[in-house]
Amino acid sequence: MIPGHTKFKCDGNFGMIKKLYRRTRVDCLDHVVEVIKKSSPAGLNKVQCYEGGKSFQYLDIKAILGIYFKKLPSIQKYQHFLFEASNLGVVKVQEIANGPFVEFNLLKAKKADIFEEIRALSILVLTPPPLDYKRQEYLYQNIRPFVKDEYKDITCPRPFYIGNK
Repeated sequence: MIPGHTKFKCDGNFGMIKKLYRRTRVDCLDHVVEVIKKSSPAGLNKVQCYEGGKSFQYLDIKAILGIYFKKLPSIQKYQHFLFEASNLGVVKVQEIANGPFVEFNLLKAKKADIFEEIRALSILVLTPPPLDYKRQEYLYQNIRPFVKDEYKDITCPRPFYIGNK
């Protein structure tokens, strides 16, 4: 992209979340979910929870990209990118505004195979490690006093040792 012309619609929507988050009291994960839902009156910002809305799921996107997709050669020379739902796996690019589009197929295999495999893969789900004892202690000592009483045991519970100690 040309410097100074890097506006991205998603950044504006994220800005709406940040704006509301700054002026909202957030004591637990459910409050973050509510901030995201309320941040866009038109419903542009959505929260993707799993386990009945109790948690979030993190996917190893780099692994998915490396297994199934090819890199776009000389990506920095292009200024415009067009992806269409009717043509999955294909990107149309332009070097200059209103210039001719060039198509690239980014898939390493057939479309149907890849998207079904990605949906079926659970090994690409990242599991965050538990907080170490020092971090738990910090949250308990320094953050817990600022959390409402009814959320203290959810957000900053008493520290516990993990493993042998």
